[in-house]
Amino acid sequence: MITRIELNQIATYKNPVEINDLKKVNFFFGNNGCGKSTIARLFYNYSQNEILLNQFKNCSINGFNRSEEEIIVFDSDFIQNNFYLNPELSGIFSLDEKNEEIDKNIKTEYQNLADIEKSISDKIEERQKLETSKNKDYENILEDCWTYNKQFQKDFNKINLGKRRDPFFESLVEINQTEYSYKNLNLISEKYKKCYLGELNKIESNISVNNFDMILDFEKEFNNALEEIIIGSNDVPIASIINQLNNSSWIAQGINFLDKDKEVQGCPFCQQQTINKNLLNQFEKYFDTTREQKIKNLQELHFNYKSKISAFEYSLKALIDKELVKFDVLKIQNKLSNILTKNEKEIQAKIDNPNEKKKIETLEFLKTEIEKVNENIRVRNEEVDNIEQSQQELTDEIWKYISHQVKDKINSFKTTANNNSEQIKKLKTEIKVFEVAKIDSNDKIRDWQNQTINTQKSVDNINDLLLKNNFTGFRIEKKESENNIIKYYILREGETSENHVFKTLSEGEKNFIAFLYFYQLCLGTNDTENSTKKKIIVIDDPVSSMDSQVLFFVSTLIRKLIAPRGGTGGGRVFKNENIEQVFVLTHNSYFFKEVSFHQRLLYKDEVLFKKISKKNNKTLIEDIGYSNINDYGLLWREIKMENSEKITISLLNNMRRIIESYSNFMGYINGSNLWSLLNSLDLDEESIEYLVYISFLSNINDESHKVSINDEMFYNRLCEESRQIAMDSFKLFFEKLNASSHYEMMIEIC
Repeated sequence: MITRIELNQIATYKNPVEINDLKKVNFFFGNNGCGKSTIARLFYNYSQNEILLNQFKNCSINGFNRSEEEIIVFDSDFIQNNFYLNPELSGIFSLDEKNEEIDKNIKTEYQNLADIEKSISDKIEERQKLETSKNKDYENILEDCWTYNKQFQKDFNKINLGKRRDPFFESLVEINQTEYSYKNLNLISEKYKKCYLGELNKIESNISVNNFDMILDFEKEFNNALEEIIIGSNDVPIASIINQLNNSSWIAQGINFLDKDKEVQGCPFCQQQTINKNLLNQFEKYFDTTREQKIKNLQELHFNYKSKISAFEYSLKALIDKELVKFDVLKIQNKLSNILTKNEKEIQAKIDNPNEKKKIETLEFLKTEIEKVNENIRVRNEEVDNIEQSQQELTDEIWKYISHQVKDKINSFKTTANNNSEQIKKLKTEIKVFEVAKIDSNDKIRDWQNQTINTQKSVDNINDLLLKNNFTGFRIEKKESENNIIKYYILREGETSENHVFKTLSEGEKNFIAFLYFYQLCLGTNDTENSTKKKIIVIDDPVSSMDSQVLFFVSTLIRKLIAPRGGTGGGRVFKNENIEQVFVLTHNSYFFKEVSFHQRLLYKDEVLFKKISKKNNKTLIEDIGYSNINDYGLLWREIKMENSEKITISLLNNMRRIIESYSNFMGYINGSNLWSLLNSLDLDEESIEYLVYISFLSNINDESHKVSINDEMFYNRLCEESRQIAMDSFKLFFEKLNASSHYEMMIEIC
């Protein structure tokens, strides 16, 4: 039995609404649109699905035992599914005359089947837990491993390690099944930079070692010349003083300012008349051609030195834009520049003072750095020649690195997965054994059920009910069976099975037949799988579009359906043993009264009355008890909810009953007070308003709660008039009694 329902975030149930005190019989009363049908739809969805549909995901039902109970719901969807979408009725498998022995066997076998299904369910649940755990472990190991792929795709985005997690993981498993060594991440990063981020073009030039060796050899020759002391001829008297003073360069510069033709001339240094032709002749002999030749030789060596250096510098400039060796070449250029500056000073000093020893600094210490540059170029060119091989080696190294990082996790996962697989395999074997037993049990049940089917009796019952309620223009006819399921259709009088027009049924007729069909389902079954299950019956507004005669009959059927065993004052068990629990939901006050009047006495504390209302577009459900659903408020609600455009007999009757109740309470009922109001209204006795008002007062003192002869008389004259005329006259009545505020309050709250 259902003990609790909760509705939340569906339709007008914006906030959670719980009903925790459900009984054997449950009545719900409320206006259209307040949320009754949502409750019925929740029951229906739960009857069809073990897991509620997404729209009901925040709702719940407690206490329902699917293996022993079934929920059957009568609502607008039931009518649509059985009539509007398909003119055929599903076969009805009656259990009214079943063999007791077979029934006992079926129940016993159902218990056995329930035990088997419980065992299967338990085994499946255990297997599913293991599979879920296994899948979760697999998902975790996939994600753990894939984290490395994502990291390498971020930091080493030119390496392709695959785009799918599963093959990536399988590759790591395969690598870990072999022996391998791995490199650290720094080495991998350096190799990646070389293979992908640096220049991938070959460097066609390098620093010529032969040319550099030629410079070193030339340095030796040049230094020999620089270390030689160059002086003039020692055969002249003045040679000794020049050599002693070591100022030959100074004197050689001064001679250039003397005139060879003058006998005596001034000294270019002291400006005294000390230079004569004899002294000038000695100077010229001192600075003979041998000395000049040696100086000229020094100058030539200097020129050659600069030429060789210039060629060397040119080879360096050719490499300065190569990123690989740029830094090393700049270092060589910087050191070379410093050395050449020093050497140039030494060479110039030697030329200016040939008699002094000088020596240039060697460039030999650059040889190591030159070899380094050339080696880097060689390695780079070799890498370019073998770049594809190097890239593949790098990819392999990355795979091995990642494999080592996840090795322990993979081994742990494999151990756990193997254990789970063994347990799952064992459970599958056990489930197969139980499934074979389930098939055998179902075969037995099906054989017994085939012996209890009696559809014709149910069809005869429905046709008999139609006949008794003056539905003589049509009947239910049986059609050929399909797949052992007998189907029916509606046939009107004078039609044949080839030209029947089911859609000509009125709305009320369809609803009535649908309910009769539902009524038979409550007594029997249309599903062999559920033939012995207890029924939880849900009835939602069954009297929509029905006239008062049908309404009374439907309420009678429902009272009969849910009658308790033992009669008045009896126990809490239904007389119909197939029924476990009943829910009735309606907005119709008359129907509510008819169907629930005696249930509060018959079931005592096993009957529940709930009021469903809507405030600010949010549904509320409250326990109001039977006594709180009073006639007076319900009559106002019926008037307000009347949807006919014209005056109806029920509308006038309800208005008259309200006037009677109000007048009795206010003391107007005795005497002619109410009738005297007619005079004050100043209405034409032939007017529609006058007739409406007369209908209110005609039978106040004579069984006004019934439909009487006078009602018929006035109604025949008013039946084609607008409903608004009746509403205006009804309002005018309260205005004449100075009770407009009462009218406004009741028409608003009901």
